[in-house]
Amino acid sequence: MSKRSIVITTTTITLAAAVIAAGLWVTGGDPLRGIQELVAPRSTMTVEDVFNGFEGQPDLPVTNPQDITAEACSDEVRCSQAVRADQITVYQFEDRDDAEGFTAALRDNGYQSDWIVLEYQDAKYDTDSAESSYATVVDASWTSE
Repeated sequence: MSKRSIVITTTTITLAAAVIAAGLWVTGGDPLRGIQELVAPRSTMTVEDVFNGFEGQPDLPVTNPQDITAEACSDEVRCSQAVRADQITVYQFEDRDDAEGFTAALRDNGYQSDWIVLEYQDAKYDTDSAESSYATVVDASWTSE
């Protein structure tokens, strides 16, 4: 093996180790979550993150949030987390295809933003970026990373 090949191999291994170390540091030591965050950072957004995004939005109230994961997430609705407030229900999915299927079942009252599904009256049509809505706030949080 030539010196050049050794330098290239060593550099590649060092870069790979740095990426893994960064992923572990970002996630507090969970290697799978670290890799997922590096590859698709939006996939790790939680329902709590979504509700935090609604805070400070005076025209988007979120009152009385209740965790309904145990009753809402099942073999039929394959979500990993669900929280219902008086105005909106937010679901988190591990698989975008499951989120898409669930959104389709909600019809006009469902809106999908990758792994997150919002359920509220006429959510499907609430996407005008010029107006503040639950859907546009979630989508904006995706693009602000």
